[in-house]
Amino acid sequence: MLIELAKTSWNILAEFAPYLLIGFSIAGLLHYCIPPKLIINQLGKSSILSIFKAAILGIPLPLCSCSVIPVASSIRKIGASRGATISFLSSTPQTGVDSILATYGLFGGAFTVIKLFVALLCGLVSGILVDIFSKNNEASVADLENHESHHAPTSNKSFSASLRYFFVELPLDLYKPLLIGIFIAGLINNFLPGDFFTGTFSSGLVAFIGITLISLPLYVCAVESLPLAFAFLSAGISPGAVLVFLIVGPATNSATILATLKIIGKQATIIYIVTLVVIAWSAGFLTNLLLDIKMSDFKEYHAHLGIWNHISASLLLAYFINAVLRKSVFFRKKNAMDEDCHLD
Repeated sequence: MLIELAKTSWNILAEFAPYLLIGFSIAGLLHYCIPPKLIINQLGKSSILSIFKAAILGIPLPLCSCSVIPVASSIRKIGASRGATISFLSSTPQTGVDSILATYGLFGGAFTVIKLFVALLCGLVSGILVDIFSKNNEASVADLENHESHHAPTSNKSFSASLRYFFVELPLDLYKPLLIGIFIAGLINNFLPGDFFTGTFSSGLVAFIGITLISLPLYVCAVESLPLAFAFLSAGISPGAVLVFLIVGPATNSATILATLKIIGKQATIIYIVTLVVIAWSAGFLTNLLLDIKMSDFKEYHAHLGIWNHISASLLLAYFINAVLRKSVFFRKKNAMDEDCHLD
């Protein structure tokens, strides 16, 4: 039983490890090549074009629902409309280049394209509606400099800082929930029958409501949500309900919602959340009509995993272990320096 659990969890990791490694590499390059000032300058204007730019530019950026807050706060402070701000807040955490590639590895091209289109649509529609209906005098830009400041993109784009981001900060942010999610997916895949949630709770409005209630307060980034989505699918949840989780989950959590209230105000936040849920549900219904994704397809594919998948999974684990070791070395050096300062 434990051997089967370990084998299933490993196969899930091996399935999307090659795409995740490529995604992490591209994320590191983006972090080095794209300074925060460029994002702020492009989005710091009140116009429909800024809303469109915000949605487009947000898709490849590797920012979770918390790390996107300081960037959104910055563009809001320099004059971006609520619409552009909410468009960026909506599309960015749903995707990211690492998540896009990993989604393709787990769920295939058609599902990935739908997810990308829905993320873009959420950004555009929520941004436009917020600019139209939100009152201009509502909730001035709040003081969020210290909110989740440890997640803020650094303005120091030196090569050494980017290397530290790639080898330490990025994997440290992801490895725990990612591996836990894979383990949960393995548990569900082994111990729950494939038809566990079939029927009323697998698709339709009941499933969408349940998934949304789970997703709204939950903190999970776009990459971390994938093994959990795989677990839902393995338990009989429909592809459409899984898509709802992958859209609503990364785009919201309790801390992000509270911060969004401060950045753009109560009315705009309500518009944002309602728009996000309506679009996610609509896309979920269409996905159930258009796609026929079954766990049997995944099990058959896992049986034919290539050697590169297993090598990539090993490299990914080594990548995570390296980050943990580097962090411990960093703190030991820091503590030693602090002790030397006290002695002086």
